[in-house]
Amino acid sequence: MEISIYDAKAHLSNLIQQLVDEKEEIIYIKKNGKPIVQLTLIRNKKSKRIGAAKKEMKDFNLSLEEFNDISIDEFYGD
Repeated sequence: MEISIYDAKAHLSNLIQQLVDEKEEIIYIKKNGKPIVQLTLIRNKKSKRIGAAKKEMKDFNLSLEEFNDISIDEFYGD
């Protein structure tokens, strides 16, 4: 999508929402009819912390119901 600076200024919230909703991947903002800026959504990088815990958690096989039934003391082994 291409949009003028004036329209981008007036509709910035809507443009951002279109990116979030993945209706648009890139929005080009034009000045004097030429694209000069592009808006894109910043994708969250995968957390390295979860990957680090994967090894320790590989044998942790509980359903959500079973997990919710664990008391704090049981979870930490106290």
